[in-house]
Amino acid sequence: MAVATKVRRAARKASNKESKILQSLVLYYKGECSLGYTADKLKMPLRALIEFMMRNKLPQYWQEDDGRKGLNRLSELRSTL
Repeated sequence: MAVATKVRRAARKASNKESKILQSLVLYYKGECSLGYTADKLKMPLRALIEFMMRNKLPQYWQEDDGRKGLNRLSELRSTL
C-alpha cells in the first residue's frame, strides 16, 4: 500500500514538472523569450531543457514556422497529460 502511494506521488510530481516545462515553452515558441531565459525561469540547466525538447520532438525556434510547429506539438503533448 505504501509503495503504491509513493509511486502515485512520484508520478504526480513528474507530471506537474512536465506541465510547467510545457507551459514555459509556450512563451518561447511565441517568441517572447529566449530558450536560456526559459531554462532560468524553470530553474533547470539549459542542456536539460534541450534534451527534454529533443526527447519530445520539439523543434528549436529558428524561424516563424518553427514557432507554429512547436506550439502545435505542445498542444499534442498537453493532451496526453
